[in-house]
Amino acid sequence: MFTIGALLCLALFWFLRRKAHWLISGFFAVFGGALFAFSFLGGWASQLILWVLGFLLGLFPEPISAASALAAVAVFFLVIVAIDVWRDKKLDEYGQWCAICLPVVLLAAGGDVGAVGGDVVTSMAGAGTSMFGPLLGW
Repeated sequence: MFTIGALLCLALFWFLRRKAHWLISGFFAVFGGALFAFSFLGGWASQLILWVLGFLLGLFPEPISAASALAAVAVFFLVIVAIDVWRDKKLDEYGQWCAICLPVVLLAAGGDVGAVGGDVVTSMAGAGTSMFGPLLGW
């Protein structure tokens, strides 16, 4: 269910990203990313991110938790989206990718940021299935 919803939202985003206002395409990018984060592919992506980040952070002499690194990456993605929209009042390529990947990074992050971000992503995925579910017969 989440995979089909993610495909639908991301296809609508891809189609509308140059034709519609940035709020409409950004809406589909964020909801598509949230639905993707809850799909089985998003679970794999989350585990892959945690594994690679754990390996890379294990190379440093001092211990760095993957949760704090992912929280920093999530804040970085959020700042990139905000700067991208603030600069020219539309969501360009880097902001689009950051908006799509932000829910997966938030779900992969642990700790307080991961808990709050996970609640937000869960709410967005629930809203997305509530909106698109009746259209698809769920």
